[in-house]
Amino acid sequence: MPKLKKKWSEIEESVGGFSDIEPGAYVLVITGYDVNESQQFVSMKWDVAEGPAKGTYAKSQYPPADVLSWKETAYNMLKHKLHVLAESNAGFQPTVAFENDQWGEFVGKRFYAVVRRRLYTAGPNSKTPGADRMAIEVARWLMPEEFEEHDWPESLTKDRDQRDKSAQQQAQAPVMAPPAQQVAMYDEDVPF
Repeated sequence: MPKLKKKWSEIEESVGGFSDIEPGAYVLVITGYDVNESQQFVSMKWDVAEGPAKGTYAKSQYPPADVLSWKETAYNMLKHKLHVLAESNAGFQPTVAFENDQWGEFVGKRFYAVVRRRLYTAGPNSKTPGADRMAIEVARWLMPEEFEEHDWPESLTKDRDQRDKSAQQQAQAPVMAPPAQQVAMYDEDVPF
């Protein structure tokens, strides 16, 4: 018989299933991070910090994340995200933490954001390559006053469709049999 690390009375029962939050604006909190120095970014894992959806991803093995990139092409977005963190967390100096590689300082910090669904096609290393999938992602970080005033375009909550269109078209295209090969049936003239 398998040995459990907990007593049955300590285990919370679940019927399974999981649903993401609905698209919209939320107060989020950074719950963890993964640094990728070679690709010049840190992936900041997050969860919902307030409201009815609070803690939605607390037990998720793969919580949603957003990226802070320090590639030159992403400087403008990096500056905006650090500004949002500074405005949303009194006394926190995100630029100092960033410049000193103190990623742990970001954990527990709140930020405001609009989230949406991202539709995509599973890649070749997936358990189900080519299958259509859905994930939740941050569409835009908001300054506290933008969040309070509901000052963002509704279009940000629309699904972002990144599914492989060629795979969809192939799946929807009718399968046609190749044309029959012409075979010479008679080697001589037909007598009638």
